[in-house]
Amino acid sequence: MTLETLFVIFGIAGSVGALYVAWRAHKNAFKPTGPDDELVERLVASAPLHLLHGLTATSEPLPDQPCVDTH
Repeated sequence: MTLETLFVIFGIAGSVGALYVAWRAHKNAFKPTGPDDELVERLVASAPLHLLHGLTATSEPLPDQPCVDTH
C-alpha cells in the first residue's frame, strides 16, 4: 500500500468515527419532556394557597384578592 492509500483509509475511518460521535450527541441531546408528578405534588403541597388560587378559569378569586377580568 502506498502512503496516499493509507492516508485515504485513515481519513475515511476518521470521518466515520466523527459521524458516529455527532449522531450519538444529537441522539442524546433531546429528551422527551413532561411534568414530573412528584415535583408537581410537592409544589402544590408547599405553595401558598393565594398563589395557587386562580390558576384555572373556573376558580373564583379569594375574598381579599381583586377580581381580574380576562374578557
